[in-house]
Amino acid sequence: MADGMETLATPKVKKRFGVNFNIALILILIALIAVIGTVNPTFVTYNYLMAVVVKNIMEIGLMALPMTLIVITAGIDLSVGSIMIFSAIAGGMAAASMGDGMGVIVTLLVGAGCGLVNGLVIVKLKINALITTLATFFLFRGIAKGITHGDSVYSYDFTTFAGNTDIKGVPLVLIVFIAAAIIFTLLLSKTGFGRSLYALGMNENATRYSGINADRTLIIIYIISGVVCAIAAFFYLGRFTSVKFDVANSMNLKVVTVIVLGGTSILGGVGDMRGTIIAIFIIAVLNSGLTVMDIPIDVQTIIQGTVLIISLIVYSILGERAKKRRVIEVSKEDEPRLVDKAPA
Repeated sequence: MADGMETLATPKVKKRFGVNFNIALILILIALIAVIGTVNPTFVTYNYLMAVVVKNIMEIGLMALPMTLIVITAGIDLSVGSIMIFSAIAGGMAAASMGDGMGVIVTLLVGAGCGLVNGLVIVKLKINALITTLATFFLFRGIAKGITHGDSVYSYDFTTFAGNTDIKGVPLVLIVFIAAAIIFTLLLSKTGFGRSLYALGMNENATRYSGINADRTLIIIYIISGVVCAIAAFFYLGRFTSVKFDVANSMNLKVVTVIVLGGTSILGGVGDMRGTIIAIFIIAVLNSGLTVMDIPIDVQTIIQGTVLIISLIVYSILGERAKKRRVIEVSKEDEPRLVDKAPA
């Protein structure tokens, strides 16, 4: 081009899709609360919301936070329920023989160890995450059965406190969840580590060539998931006072359901922690609300599936609109504008 002229073309792509989808989820949540509250006003009372609706979902909610990180990298962890129960059992047995302090330490170590096993097998042996964690789901469950001989393990003072304590009417587990949700949201959206997770999900090979230590990053998020499962174990054991190796088998799929409902793609590279958080409360309202409405369990399953499908349809529609809008915005802003810099 001529000396006195230059091309100004800097595309600016506005990120509206995540916000729009989250708004849609919030509207679904509000609608569900309104309908259920109209049918049974008890549902919307503070005590019922705190004691039943919130408490019944918090272990799943806690485990869904790190699982979102994993799914964004195009991975998955189907062993989270088994890790939680294995950690609770190991910690309960340790507490019974060596005191509460050792029970807490063993619970956290077992959770971290299980996460480390998942991460190492996936990263070092190059085995698909779905296959790996499906196998460790049975492995951890089998170990829990073996060390207890199928017997129950009972709560101890620390877990009883964790699972049943309210602070000024707010369950301790909700306070812990809110703190964890803030930490994970900031980790994913405001740090280089969070950006590297998106990069891994979109193109792992390219991410490795860019200088990011992909192996270490993947192992770290599986360890984090294991530790959070162990934290959830404290509350679960405290709430139910005892656990056996075969409880919470359906938690794995419930966690995955929450994440998919929240708009995180199982193909990786797309996800939003805020969507996961909203989806947690949608599932909580559905689980408790349909029960308080005396709806049969088989019908509840149909309704939950329908809500999930509707949410995915909304996600798809908004996604397509967002892509079209990006194309239009980029094409408009990509048009060269000529600026004459010659002296007057």
